[in-house]
Amino acid sequence: MLKENLDLSRLFYPRAIAIVGASPDHNSLGSLPIRFLQRHGFPGKIYPVNPKHKEIMGLACYPSLPEINDEIDLALIGIPRQFVLSALRSCAEKRVPFAILFSAGFAEMGAEGKKAQEELKEFVKKTNVRIVGPNCIGIINTHGRVAASFTSGLEMDFLLPGNIGLITQSGGVGNCVLTRAYDRSIGLSYFISSGNEVDLEIADFLEFFLRDERTQSIALLLEDLKNPKKFLEAAERAFQVGKPIVALKVGRSEKGKQAASSHTGAMGGRDDIYEGFFRQKRICRVYDIDELLEVAHLFASSKIPAGKRVAILTTSGGSGALLADLAADNQLSLPPPATATKEKLNDLVPAVATISNPMDITTQFMNDPEAIGRYLLTFDQDENYDLLIINFTVSSPERTKKVAEKMAALKPSLSKPLVVCWPVGSMAQEAFHCLQKAGLPLFFQPAHCLLAVGKLVRLSQASEKY
Repeated sequence: MLKENLDLSRLFYPRAIAIVGASPDHNSLGSLPIRFLQRHGFPGKIYPVNPKHKEIMGLACYPSLPEINDEIDLALIGIPRQFVLSALRSCAEKRVPFAILFSAGFAEMGAEGKKAQEELKEFVKKTNVRIVGPNCIGIINTHGRVAASFTSGLEMDFLLPGNIGLITQSGGVGNCVLTRAYDRSIGLSYFISSGNEVDLEIADFLEFFLRDERTQSIALLLEDLKNPKKFLEAAERAFQVGKPIVALKVGRSEKGKQAASSHTGAMGGRDDIYEGFFRQKRICRVYDIDELLEVAHLFASSKIPAGKRVAILTTSGGSGALLADLAADNQLSLPPPATATKEKLNDLVPAVATISNPMDITTQFMNDPEAIGRYLLTFDQDENYDLLIINFTVSSPERTKKVAEKMAALKPSLSKPLVVCWPVGSMAQEAFHCLQKAGLPLFFQPAHCLLAVGKLVRLSQASEKY
């Protein structure tokens, strides 16, 4: 059914989009995609299709697809199941290359739904229309301003371009990742809700990401694999070209499998088989939404460390001890500073601190933001270390912002990866935004931070398993 060298450029960069079943009801599947395309500045043309209306949301509305006097790259279809095949036949007549099926009620809805999904498969075999879905919430291309979705996350003020490609078989969980990423100022390159995958599947989208220069890491929310062999081949190519995959596989338990099956009709296999797949293809497995987002962001935004030797700088002795414990939990080593490092910092270190690792820099930087620069540059030059972690426990808005600005300015001159852990409340929000804008990996939970760093280190050791 699937063709080699599949070109998805007209799916992700459509020049004209038709919304089949368009509606003036602002909260309907036929209205939300139009509103979101307009809201986020889609640069192409939008064609509502519904024989009951002449105009919708200021746009001329057409009785049918064939009556549109323009070439359509993508059709969005959100109509009852019994009308979907007819709409797809209109796509074939109009030579529309791609259709996204928001419509549900297929394999996830028992025998009758499975039969309807088989009919979709037969349709794909006989035509050149490629399908995303059914039972999906669409796609988003942040760089191209293509918000071809009805997900509530698109109520956001603006699309935030980034370098993480997200593929999710669960639209709802995907929306959680999308909105949490927005709140954290973490940009995605693409958001893809693949749904039941009657045609286009995860492996097809992986191949697209491998050729996309903007996508540097790939995040997967996975319920099952339709074609494991094809997926494994794509995953191997991803590893070879240096685009790490982070996967959150749901349905590990029997109840979880049942829930996945009722959701997309997925028939999840034994979890140990998936675990074997992930280890074989160096796919980083994670176990919750925050971990998926944070690890994918770290992979996309950080240099790959040469080894597992970590320097920890912290404003609190207690937090230094905590991070040291967590480093040990994640098989990271904390060697002492070199003699040259001690000599360079001897005049800077307060009387209450010693030059060690973890290094308690106290709250000295609050009165002297330049001190942060000296600490970071000196530890960066220390050949005993492969990666730097700096942990802050202070929250004063004005002073933390100045320190964040200093670190953001220093980032280009650092030869080693720098990761920031700042487990305080929202008082330091401006500092957080400064770091995120500069592309510095920022964590709010020490355990999450060290777990992600451990995975980043193992990414550089291809023979090891995550």
